[in-house]
This record gives sequence, structure tokens and C-alpha cells, in this order.
Amino acid sequence: MRDKKRILIVGAFGFTTNQLDGQTVKTRNIKDLIIKNGDFQVYQFDTLEVKRNPLGLFLFLWRLMQCHTLILIPCLNNLTYIFPVVFYLSKIFRYEIIHICIGGWQIEYFKGNKQFRSHRLQCNLTKKIKAILPEMMDVDQKLKEELNFKNSEYFPNFRFFETNTKQKEQCSNDFRLVFMARINKKKGYPTVFKFAESARNLHLNLTIDFYGPIEHEDKEDFLKQLERHKDIVTYKGILQPQNIQSVLNEYDLMLFPTTYYTEGFPGTVLDAYIAGLPVIATNWKYAQEFIDNGLTGYIVPFEHCQDEFDKRIIELYNDRDKLRRMKNAAQHKSLLYSANTAWSVLSKYL
Repeated sequence: MRDKKRILIVGAFGFTTNQLDGQTVKTRNIKDLIIKNGDFQVYQFDTLEVKRNPLGLFLFLWRLMQCHTLILIPCLNNLTYIFPVVFYLSKIFRYEIIHICIGGWQIEYFKGNKQFRSHRLQCNLTKKIKAILPEMMDVDQKLKEELNFKNSEYFPNFRFFETNTKQKEQCSNDFRLVFMARINKKKGYPTVFKFAESARNLHLNLTIDFYGPIEHEDKEDFLKQLERHKDIVTYKGILQPQNIQSVLNEYDLMLFPTTYYTEGFPGTVLDAYIAGLPVIATNWKYAQEFIDNGLTGYIVPFEHCQDEFDKRIIELYNDRDKLRRMKNAAQHKSLLYSANTAWSVLSKYL
């Protein structure tokens, strides 16, 4: 009997460190996607464990020597330092490399800008691997047109979900808003609290719930704001991936006023769509690729967004028919990001 093809996935899984964010969720989902759809022997190496267990590098090298395909899901440091090493080793041990992107910073990283120095070595080596799979169409297009990549293909962020999920029927006049992301100032929680002040002054009948890990540097400020607005705002902890959809189904609108300009395709937006929630988001670099303004949500200015942010929420608060239409559109949009869609791309390279 022929041995199964051996695949090694290298990325941030976060199981032992208990890290749960967009990067770890996508990395885990890619492993599950391969296991559920293919007949492979799948191994993993968690880059978050290196500092805790440096000896794990020996197991990593052993797996690398044995694998047929290496799937690299790198953060910036891993692309800078690990990728060149595994590329040159691939010429010795004869495995193929697939680079699956997280976030939307690859063009700036390769070419260089105010934030990054140029990384010509990594750029040239990436052109020689089997595939690079960015999660934005815009990045895929620029890799091809500006940097002359021949091995790039758009690979959407995705989730496992039932495509026939029904929305929660709107009950009474309550209006439930949700923020689900890492809780730090750059993700926009101050904008949400300022809206809460306006909602109170206007005597709106609504609630706002926060979900996500609270980052240390903003914990004191966030908890202070939470106490000040506790009549309508609640923090409800960290949602485990398997519970996200059942929880989000109870809400009406997702708030995402991020100030991270190079956000990729946030899992927050995808999870909102699956639950049938429109998204009110700032105009980060790729917002218009994922949010159909006025249809699946509203895009407000990236800077000085408060007035427009408040206005759009209040608009949907007052127009529940429009809210219902946007919910339907959001749920329909989610079909573009199913596991089947993702597998149709990834399977070609395995």
C-alpha cells in the first residue's frame, strides 16, 4: 500500500498558550480543512511554542525532512527568519512549499514602505515556491501585476458552517449590538463607548456586548469605561470558536471601528455575515473588498468616524425593514467564504 502524502503545517496554533485570535483560528481551520477533505498524514508545528519548548525545533526538523508538502502560515517574523531556512532546506529534502497569507501586509513587506524595509530575498524566494495564497483579491492582483508573481491565487478566509442556517427573528423592539475582536484601543472600542453615550442621551432602547481577549495595556481603561456605561454595555468574555455562531445569532448588528489600516479579512466580519449581521466598520485598506456599503453593512471614514458611525447605527435602529434586508444580504455574502469554496482553491496545490 502506498504511503499517504505527508503534510506539515507550520503556524500559530495557540493550543498550549491559549491564544485565540484571527491568526490562530485561521491556522486551526486550515488544518481541519485538510483533514476533513483529504486523505493525508497531517502534522503541525506551533510557532508559539518555540520559546516555551526550544527542543521542539528538533521535532520540527525531523517532520520537515519527512514531509512532502510544507504549508507555511507565517506572521512577519516567521516570514523573515523561518521562511528562507525552510526554502533552502526544501532543495535538500525535496518538499514543496505553500505560503498561506494572514492579513494584508505582504505587498508593503516585499516592496518596503514607511513601516517595512524591503524584503527582496523573501520576495524572490516566494516566487519560486509552489504557491502563495493571499486572503485579499487586491493583494493577489498586486502580487501579479506589480511584483510579477506567477504562483499567486486568491484564497479566501473561511469558516465551517451550515449554509441553510436561519436568522433569528427580530423580537420586540430591543436592539442588540456586538463587538467581537481583540479588545484594545486600535480595534476601536473607544468609538463604541462614545456611541453608548449618545445612545443614552437619545434614550435608545439598545444594549452593547463586548467579546474578546482584553489586551494588558488597555485593560485599566477598558474596565473603567465599562463601569461608566454598565447600564447598556457588558463584557462577556472570550467566545470559543464552536460557540461563536450560536451566540452571534442573538444580535442585530456587528460593530468594527478598527484603526488598523492594514487589516486583512477580519474573522469578525466573516462570523458576522454567517450569523446574518450587517457590519458597521471603518474604511480600512480592504474594507470595500469585503463590505458592500449600504448592502451588507456600512463603511464609515477611517479617521474621525464618530459622527458617521453613530448616524449609521441609529439609521438601522429606526428602520428595522432595512436592517432585515441587510441581514439577508450579509448572510448571502457568507456563502463566498465557506469551507467548500476554500477547499476548491487549496486542493489544487495538494
